[in-house]
Amino acid sequence: MARLSAAHNQQPGYPPSALQRRLPQVVIYLTLIGFCIIAIYPMLMMILNSFKSNQEILVNPAGLPRVWTLSSYQEIFSNHTGLWQNYLISLTVAGITTVGSVFLSALAAFSFAKLNFRGKNLIFAALLATMMVPLELNIPGLYILFAELGLLNTIGALILPKLTPIIGLFMIRQYMLTIPDALIESARIDGAGYLTIFWRIMLPVSAPILGACAILQFITSWNDYLWPSIVILRQDLQPLMIVLPRLTDETGFQKVWGTIMAGSTLATIPIMLVFIRYQEAFMSSMTVGSVKE
Repeated sequence: MARLSAAHNQQPGYPPSALQRRLPQVVIYLTLIGFCIIAIYPMLMMILNSFKSNQEILVNPAGLPRVWTLSSYQEIFSNHTGLWQNYLISLTVAGITTVGSVFLSALAAFSFAKLNFRGKNLIFAALLATMMVPLELNIPGLYILFAELGLLNTIGALILPKLTPIIGLFMIRQYMLTIPDALIESARIDGAGYLTIFWRIMLPVSAPILGACAILQFITSWNDYLWPSIVILRQDLQPLMIVLPRLTDETGFQKVWGTIMAGSTLATIPIMLVFIRYQEAFMSSMTVGSVKE
């Protein structure tokens, strides 16, 4: 009996049941669903409140609209508010800034990645060092510069400071370093100049990182608040993000939350469209350098 008991104790335990095998997976899925709900809830409330009147939001801020209305959206596009002009200004500034910054960053990144000139590494290190300087320290000098140039209260004051982002230069340069030099050498043998190589070879090959930089730059420009609120004092020239939080009723004291929610909903559409357009490029750029050959 002792031998049988010892042999029984040495036998492996029973295999886990189907529930026990799936329990970790169920916990993971429930956790992810919880995080998704937490992330989506504020946006869902923003969209629902945009279909409520300003009066209903004060008494029913977290429920479904009792009376569905488009009055808040009508306020956005009405002539007396002028918010549609601020919306167009935000689109114009973000669009020009994104295209210009990505092109200039790619041009500079090509120079630092594939061209040889004296002091290249020193200049690149100096540019990276500027990323350590907080934006708030640059604002006084930039404000004086734009005031001397007469660019205050102009669209140029919103565009020019964002055309040369160092983070974009760094990201694109690191990507271009992975492109084989044989492509450039073969193009040089065929008689192509550096601009042709940049336009015909480097830009198409670097499409993933260019898409990622475009998304980041568009979001940064679209959501910018501090700098536009300093250099643009005319409300008809301010971006939408500056005007929305300040919307009040005729008395000037009560926030018109329905109109603010409608404007915020419209403000998320360009960001979503840009991300959907470049999401494949953005996701593929995140894996660059993760695998060594």
